[in-house]
Amino acid sequence: MACDEDIAATRLASTSSTPRMFDADYFTTRLRRETDALGGDPIVEISLLNGHAHRIRSVLDVHDGYVVLEAYYIKGDLAHQRPRFAVTGAGAAEGESTFRVIAAYESICAVTIDPSPTQVRARPGFA
Repeated sequence: MACDEDIAATRLASTSSTPRMFDADYFTTRLRRETDALGGDPIVEISLLNGHAHRIRSVLDVHDGYVVLEAYYIKGDLAHQRPRFAVTGAGAAEGESTFRVIAAYESICAVTIDPSPTQVRARPGFA
């Protein structure tokens, strides 16, 4: 049993000293640079270790250890509308609902930036 605790402590110590890909610097400067380099209004999604994914509208606040994000509510039937990162004012869709996500940097496993243009697809059924 003591051996298992030693192994767990060693793993924890080795992961905490390793530089993280996602940190305060990433969300204050690099994410904006990457989205600007792609041009237009890309779609930004974060994936968390717990399996949740969030489509991000903006970065609200950055702290040591965690980031506060504004995310879109994405309903299955509205996912084709593809809301964009940093869209505000006239570019924002009418009635878009957002919520706040507070995520620890170590819980973020991926940030996906999709530069594809908006595609409004016709949905089958009645209007």
